[in-house]
Amino acid sequence: MGGRADYEERKQRRIERYKAVSQKAKEEADARSNSTANRILMMTPGQPIIVGHHSEKKVRRLHEQANQDIKKSIELSEKSKYYEARAKNAENSNVIYNDDPDAIPKLKDKLERLENQRASIKAREHETWELTNIGANIRETKLRIKRLEEQETLVFPETKFEGGKAIHNKEINRIQLLFEGKPSEEIRNQLKHNGFHWSRKEGAWQREFNKRTIYVINALIEDVLNKENTKEDKEEEEFE
Repeated sequence: MGGRADYEERKQRRIERYKAVSQKAKEEADARSNSTANRILMMTPGQPIIVGHHSEKKVRRLHEQANQDIKKSIELSEKSKYYEARAKNAENSNVIYNDDPDAIPKLKDKLERLENQRASIKAREHETWELTNIGANIRETKLRIKRLEEQETLVFPETKFEGGKAIHNKEINRIQLLFEGKPSEEIRNQLKHNGFHWSRKEGAWQREFNKRTIYVINALIEDVLNKENTKEDKEEEEFE
């Protein structure tokens, strides 16, 4: 079965992280709103700044601090709402991701619902665009199912290259490049350009496992990774 073995765990951690950020921002917003400067000004509402009085500078600083606190409180409050919404969206989302180990059965359930909806549309008076839209959705869902089912049969053997190797990490559904040392800037740029990302946790450059990634990694090994090392060897021979 494809997908990430830790998909649900990662999803839950992401939701909890969003909630934690939202709660922290809310607490900081409340603290700013109830800052010392704001509490002092609330106790003396409408009191004017007396120009030339010895207290003028102190009062102006107090007003300036209160304004800064209110401004920051509003920013933090918006941040809290943003991450609260992200947490709710992550909890309630019906989006089916390829990393989900249950992606294929979920897509098949979706396909069945769409086909039932299309049958209902055909059975009543309808606008042409209704059938066009749902037909496109059905075709895309079928295509995704086909791709994921084909992916189930894909095999990528461990492949060595000069200075490292490429592996299929089935647990996280990624093809990984493991280098013996830090790759050159040129190689790193090539990896980024081809959709690979550095994972500090995994200690590897990686990209989601699929047919396209296999094609890309084989081309990189042949055209970049091995050639880069061959070029360095020739340069060393010329120097010697």
